[in-house]
Amino acid sequence: MASYMTFFPVDNGDMTLITTDENINILMDCNMRKSAEEETNNDYDCNEYLHNNLQTDDGVVYIDALFLTHSDQDHCRGMKEYFNLCAPEKVDDTKIRINELYVPARLLVDTEHKNDDADAIRKEANRRLKLFGTDDFNKSGNRIKIVGYSEELKKYSDLIIGAGKCVKSINNIKDYGAEIFVLRPVKSDTDDENASVNECTASFKISFTISGNTYVAIVGGDITCENWKEVIQYNEDLEFDILLAPHHCSWNSVSTEEVDGGKPDEDIENFLEKSKDKAYIVASSKKIKRNDDNPPSYRAKNVYTKHLNDNGRFICTAEYPNSENPTPLVLKITRQGVSVKSATTSAVKKSNSYTPKSYGIWS
Repeated sequence: MASYMTFFPVDNGDMTLITTDENINILMDCNMRKSAEEETNNDYDCNEYLHNNLQTDDGVVYIDALFLTHSDQDHCRGMKEYFNLCAPEKVDDTKIRINELYVPARLLVDTEHKNDDADAIRKEANRRLKLFGTDDFNKSGNRIKIVGYSEELKKYSDLIIGAGKCVKSINNIKDYGAEIFVLRPVKSDTDDENASVNECTASFKISFTISGNTYVAIVGGDITCENWKEVIQYNEDLEFDILLAPHHCSWNSVSTEEVDGGKPDEDIENFLEKSKDKAYIVASSKKIKRNDDNPPSYRAKNVYTKHLNDNGRFICTAEYPNSENPTPLVLKITRQGVSVKSATTSAVKKSNSYTPKSYGIWS
């Protein structure tokens, strides 16, 4: 029995596929680039990977659930191009169907234009919400949940999963092979018009229990340092086996001070220190260089590696297994713990076509 977390090399962006031991596939965020289809381009072809590895239903490739942490382009790029954002009876079989969609409350509350992909997801979310209370709502491809509470959305209270609550089912499947606990956003930020999108980002603790042993992954989106400190305050016993470094290994997630001369936050460092013996920390970012970029920040990387007993457990997606030809990083979770799955088994070569398979990704 094993579960997997696959982190795609999408430069400064997030895209993580969770495959549970119950063969449920959950995608958190998306940064799929059209340029990856070009033979002369080195961008990784995430669309081909998904079509080659996800399950199919009557010829349509599907994901059991898609979680959007927030509406920045680097977390939702490619949604219009590669996913069916429409009623299930109208799907294009060259695109991926989303059986259940999870969107942050802020996406629905804040209706101003962010980017075309975010606008398309909001439109699809509203289509699904209009079906709430009807028989059609319970069809795969129509289901939706809202992450985070807002007064403006209280009529959908049965669909809201607020901070401190667990996702009880995925696409109406209760035993989905993991427990997803919502760490953020809190209501006060969602309803604050002056709060930034990053302050309202959805953050999750994903727990995998295998043969009595539990392993924890944290996906924080673009959470800021102050918000991360708040999560730590409310979850004093929080530790992790896998951490997706927030905001693409940004300095602003580990400190409230300026990069030049600033110090990392003590609460963040104490939190990281608790997991140093077991943790993997993944930076979903471009190659981390000793320069002034932020993100990714070389100084932030140093904060993370300082709190790891093994520096090899800090992995940048743009540099795995090497910076010339990065491929998805797959972390395997078994009763023995977390390990890196061989890079050769997770590579997808560029081709002009793909053949969707009718079985699960790691069957």
